[in-house]
Amino acid sequence: MMPSARSSERPAQPERHDRYVWAARVYDLATAGWTGGAIWKTRAFAIEEIIEGSRIVVPGGGTGRDALAAARRGAHVTLVDRSPAMLRRAQARIARAPTTKGSIELIEADLFEWSPAQPVDGVLASHILNVYGPIEMRALRARLLGWLAPGGRLWVADFAPLRGPAPLRALQRLAHILPLGGCAWLTGNALHPIYDHGAELAREGLPPSHTRDARVFTFGPRWYRTWTFPAPPADPKSGSTGGAGEAPAIS
Repeated sequence: MMPSARSSERPAQPERHDRYVWAARVYDLATAGWTGGAIWKTRAFAIEEIIEGSRIVVPGGGTGRDALAAARRGAHVTLVDRSPAMLRRAQARIARAPTTKGSIELIEADLFEWSPAQPVDGVLASHILNVYGPIEMRALRARLLGWLAPGGRLWVADFAPLRGPAPLRALQRLAHILPLGGCAWLTGNALHPIYDHGAELAREGLPPSHTRDARVFTFGPRWYRTWTFPAPPADPKSGSTGGAGEAPAIS
């Protein structure tokens, strides 16, 4: 079967209000070219762990590459993005897709306003947390963890924490700030230091179960990382880690 693609009923904003119109056109090429495929490798690390039949949310899923890869593993995927331009790219990619076992639903919504109707098995946060400044990032990260069913996983793909001697750390900072600055200029995304999601959540009692790093251009430094976090313990008051309520979608 072909993957289904459904989109939000909410009227799309005029393109002049969509800051990602130009970014959508170059996103795939830019992310691959700047890192020599390391960003896509971090995403592949997460997708390798997706189990057939699982319910997966891809927040800020952009052009749909991750959602399609997850659907090919038999997952039922919900891609949520606030950019109509990105969603059009995703829909076109899905329309060109070969046979897949899973399904894909596209929803145009703000991640701070949307939640899945019921807890999900996995959330693939692929370089989306890097869009936000520290306060918003931590609020969104906690929100994504709250969408998980017991036994679920949050995968965070992002820049790896600083490491190595001072000259190498300086180069790592430069490799982070240059694309971040370009995105800030093009889309209005936040400028911020490199985040260490593992250390931050470990301090809150939720360390990652494991991490995997990707090298720049295959043989370069390990500047990109995927963290796998288990679902937090269920809230004893609600008995669930998940959220509720979602933006309506139509075929």
